[in-house]
Amino acid sequence: MSGFDFDKSGRFGSEKAADDCAKRNDLSVQDYQLRSEGEEVELEVRRSAVEGEKLHDAGEGRKDGFF
Repeated sequence: MSGFDFDKSGRFGSEKAADDCAKRNDLSVQDYQLRSEGEEVELEVRRSAVEGEKLHDAGEGRKDGFF
């Protein structure tokens, strides 16, 4: 267990799409994690990394969820 609170931030069609979204938002690899859920990947972002701000998302590869 990491000890940090992570929030679900969207589902993507692939790990690459989720990872690309995190990189577009300048998230450090310590600030997000990916979870496989069936054929989709859930992007979870550490709450303290965004401090209430919305992440920039053009929707590329995202299946659902909003920042």
